[in-house]
Amino acid sequence: MTNIDNLRTMYNSREQRVDDDANNDNILSCLNSTTVETIVVNLNNKNMTDTYSTHNKSNKRSLVSSGNTKLNDSSQNRTVKKRKTDLTCAICQGYASGYNFDQISCESCKAFFRRNAFHEIEKTKCLNSNNIFNGIRCNIRYDAKQKCQRCRLLKCFQSGMRKDFILTPEQKLSKQQCLEENRRIRSMLTNNDANNIQDTKTEKSPSTYNKCGPTIDFSSPSSCYLTEADWSCLHYIQHAYLSSLQSSPSASSVISLELAPDKMSAYMNTLDIQNFAAVKLINFIRQIPEFEELDESDRLLLVKYNLILLFAIRHALTFDTTREVIYDDNINSSVSPAEEAFAHHCKSLFILCYGYEFNRLFTSILHTIVSLVENDPVIAQLLMLNMIFLKGLSAIDDQESSLNDGKRVFHAHTKYTDLLFRYLIERTSFDTAVTKLMRIIDLLIKIQRLTRDFHQYIKSKVDVNYVNPLMKSLLHLS
Repeated sequence: MTNIDNLRTMYNSREQRVDDDANNDNILSCLNSTTVETIVVNLNNKNMTDTYSTHNKSNKRSLVSSGNTKLNDSSQNRTVKKRKTDLTCAICQGYASGYNFDQISCESCKAFFRRNAFHEIEKTKCLNSNNIFNGIRCNIRYDAKQKCQRCRLLKCFQSGMRKDFILTPEQKLSKQQCLEENRRIRSMLTNNDANNIQDTKTEKSPSTYNKCGPTIDFSSPSSCYLTEADWSCLHYIQHAYLSSLQSSPSASSVISLELAPDKMSAYMNTLDIQNFAAVKLINFIRQIPEFEELDESDRLLLVKYNLILLFAIRHALTFDTTREVIYDDNINSSVSPAEEAFAHHCKSLFILCYGYEFNRLFTSILHTIVSLVENDPVIAQLLMLNMIFLKGLSAIDDQESSLNDGKRVFHAHTKYTDLLFRYLIERTSFDTAVTKLMRIIDLLIKIQRLTRDFHQYIKSKVDVNYVNPLMKSLLHLS
């Protein structure tokens, strides 16, 4: 009997390892793969970047000199090269390039799905007509000389590829215009000498809501609390966050406002919306030198256990305290009618799925964050970096693995905690900064508790087989 129990234990542990490996692959595909045409890293101001890298205590590998992300020196807006991965295409079992249309796939299947996703399957023909009547599908493999289009398209849909992720020509044009506008604004910001940046604070109109922008102009790069290297670091963080906003399409540009046909679809829509936030957060922290200096295992652990807790901080930057809605993120300070409609749709969807009480707790946390940040995105960005490097922050999984280089992670966490504290002193006073840090500790406990309750609720209500891969990994859903 003991031998049977031992075998059962070994089998269960093996199954758990398989699930963990699958979850890890979902995160690694986001950490390692890049979409070259969308992820833009701003390195125009070489003096600012060099100053930050020189004064960085752990400057063994900056974003510019990273061995894994070599940059093209001949480009003004440099793009990150793709890294080779060992991922397998879910459709043809070939080498995958990353997530395409919400599924891990190769470039060939990605292009095939884009061309054929909107074709009617009934009008397509199978290479072996008898298979249709017998309920058999053709074998779709990367090394096959001729692939059946009908069976390949069916396998794409069956594997989870989504045609609503395909951008229309109008959306592509809009996205390109946003990228060009982003480059123009970023170029204007970085061409100013850090010593001559003036404070351009403007009063917010009482009748309209203006989102908290991703960047803020500093009044002076010199003070008794922050050094010139600190100011350069703060500028770098701002532009990294600004770049991450444009690294992928916004949720409102992809997800429709149509009513979900059933409750399960409504749950999936709420998680799909959060998936967009997760991708942009990953693109943000990947540009931080201290994060890129870590090995793949440590970066995976920090994202897997801590990223979900950053969502509330990020959402607070576009939270309207009057209407209690979260607007879609972009570089524009004003809110368009489409954004307004999408924000109210998301709020209604969230209440429908999770109830008024959960919505009240979440909005309460957002109000607290807004009062702490006080319309200064730098505080929120530093707080997110503080949290991503905080080992043991997760409240979802008690069996968190050990870091390979815990000392380096600790130094990164200490650096951004110290920078946040001194920045708060610079903006307010010593006593106010201490009070804010104590409130932040209380805030983290509340976020932990709410995240744990959210995880338990999702696990009990949602069929995890339908959850998109990245959110499934971040929520530890096996």
